[in-house]
Amino acid sequence: MTRTALATFLLGILSLASSTSAQPLFQAIYNNYSYIQPGMPNYGIAQGSVFVILRGGDSDLAESIASQGVPLQTSLAGVGITVTVGGVTTQAIPYYVSPSQITALLPSKTPLGNGLVKVFSGGNIRTTDAITVVQSAFGLATNPTPESFGVVMAAVAQNASEGSQLLSPTNAANPGEYLTLWGSGLGPVSGDETIYQTQTTLANIPVEVDIGGVNATVTYYGRSIYPGVDQINVIVPAGVSGCNVSVVVTAGGVPSNFATIPVATSGRLCSDPGLVPVTPSEYQTLLSRSDVGLGAISLTTFTNIGGSAGSDTSDSAYATFQEFSANQFGYTGFFQQPSIGSCLVRYDVNREPPLPPPPLISSSSPLNAGGQIHVNGPNGSLSLPRVLGTGSYTEPFGTSPAIVPSTGGTFTFDNGSGGTDVGAFTASLSGSLTTPLVWTNRSAITAVERAKGQSITWTGGSPGSYVSIFGYSSFAVGAPEGGNTFLYAYFTCSAPVSDGQFTVPATVLESLPATISVPLVPNGPLLPSGYLYVASGTIQRFSAPGLDLGLLFFGAGSGISVPLK
Repeated sequence: MTRTALATFLLGILSLASSTSAQPLFQAIYNNYSYIQPGMPNYGIAQGSVFVILRGGDSDLAESIASQGVPLQTSLAGVGITVTVGGVTTQAIPYYVSPSQITALLPSKTPLGNGLVKVFSGGNIRTTDAITVVQSAFGLATNPTPESFGVVMAAVAQNASEGSQLLSPTNAANPGEYLTLWGSGLGPVSGDETIYQTQTTLANIPVEVDIGGVNATVTYYGRSIYPGVDQINVIVPAGVSGCNVSVVVTAGGVPSNFATIPVATSGRLCSDPGLVPVTPSEYQTLLSRSDVGLGAISLTTFTNIGGSAGSDTSDSAYATFQEFSANQFGYTGFFQQPSIGSCLVRYDVNREPPLPPPPLISSSSPLNAGGQIHVNGPNGSLSLPRVLGTGSYTEPFGTSPAIVPSTGGTFTFDNGSGGTDVGAFTASLSGSLTTPLVWTNRSAITAVERAKGQSITWTGGSPGSYVSIFGYSSFAVGAPEGGNTFLYAYFTCSAPVSDGQFTVPATVLESLPATISVPLVPNGPLLPSGYLYVASGTIQRFSAPGLDLGLLFFGAGSGISVPLK
């Protein structure tokens, strides 16, 4: 990219900040790229970083929409922003203002600590918000496609070995190639932050980049030529591949948001043969379509170990049928399971994450596959009614009676006469539990020390399947009428079943809050807020009229309630 093209690209990200990453749940000050929620252990606005203010309430933040490029002025379209911390007030530098959103640069000389941000426009204070200023809290820029909260996005990554082209599923990186990552929040700089910056490594701040769970070689990290915008040059490590290879940046000991990049062992087409039975050529064909119709049906059996009610096993089924645009399909990742060897971190609110996470993300156009999806197994059957107005089919309280035998079996699915978008189909899934996955160090895990990582070991499991390691913790973020609001942070890791072991990295666990048991309602019983699950997973294909790709998912595993410290 030329300097002019890169400036246009980066400023486009700045002015579209609210759509470049997970949408915030609560009105607060956010890093422009990560949108990590207040209360999370890696939350904070770094000195010299770009932050975003979203409108809270009925008052507009500005009278008009305006943006500016370098050199920057300290006010824009009549809007001024002050930041006061420890009795010291600095003038934030706006990049973009609108009635609903302001994107601005926090001066590097702003003191560390808690303070207040005030927005002035038309002679009036438009909003006052709390801010926590830290030295480092990097936000990794992701593909600017509007998506719902809780979806891991593709990182904005340029391949220096390919003329600085942006990575995509059909332009994947190869191990050994040089990438440039973008974002904001590595740390403060000195000098005038309204003009083009001199690129200098921030040597006083330790920075680590993990790609696919492997520590990558970093060749440069510091400011780009644009105020507040950081760049990191890194080499893709050997031994990683997939369409959802994780990438996370740790600056000053604080992990960023998690994102994905596509990596191919050779060529430019990514694939996940250990997870999704889709060949690179099939993937390219799907990506060439203007829209892609996808269906997924999930059948799982989980055993919760211990707890006040003792151990119990429950089966559950879920189906979803969605149509994705080419951009949604290619960049946000229709399949949110991390590539083998990777881990991803997401957030949700007031709802325990499903186990395992649905194979398809929900930010797409629903497809009508009929009124019900029928599930038939060796031990019984059930019907999944359609959630009105959506493409989802679910039985809210699990199957009753349980339909998955202890040895597994063959299960069939059908949608009767079909729906307006997806025609009639019958699909068959073979879920073998004759060699069950056994979580061998489960009883030894009485607490998870987040800073140390967590080793998981197992035996058994169906040959050729994968192991999904899933955990979450939560905390109360407010107390509206009727009880607390909970924010859930959860991670998912993927490993080959043949490995027999996997260590969840400290970077992953330190992105989750320590667990604190809190009541769901005032004076109610305390609820545990930390869980860990280990399960085997297999995915098979099925066909249906109106679908470009159908996936059948079968998972079996166990979980424990465990504190994260």
